[in-house]
Amino acid sequence: MAIVFGSSSSVTASSVQQAYQSAVKATGDRVGLLRTDAMHFDQSGLLSPLGEAEAPSFEDAMLQAMNGVNDDQLASSNAIERMLVDPDSIEAHDVTIAMAKANMSLNITRTVLDRVVRAWKDLINTR
Repeated sequence: MAIVFGSSSSVTASSVQQAYQSAVKATGDRVGLLRTDAMHFDQSGLLSPLGEAEAPSFEDAMLQAMNGVNDDQLASSNAIERMLVDPDSIEAHDVTIAMAKANMSLNITRTVLDRVVRAWKDLINTR
């Protein structure tokens, strides 16, 4: 529900209240809320897409995360190379920030992959 102020149509408090009450229904001790994002759970507790939006598969999410880590590593390498070739073209703190981002993303990735491997081993060894 969007309210646009300053347009030719006037918005009154009663029209806003009516729109809100039609979108949000109260039944007993449960209140149904207006769901506007496809990634929010519906009343049954499941993700059901609104329109065309879909949640990415696990493989796609992992590949996207790995691409992000790779991009951070490349940005760090490029910043270091730029600092060595032409020191006046980049600030030292920008290089430090790029290196810290790359280091943090690599450490997080290493931790996540270690836990995934450990969980996989636990699943295989469960009898």
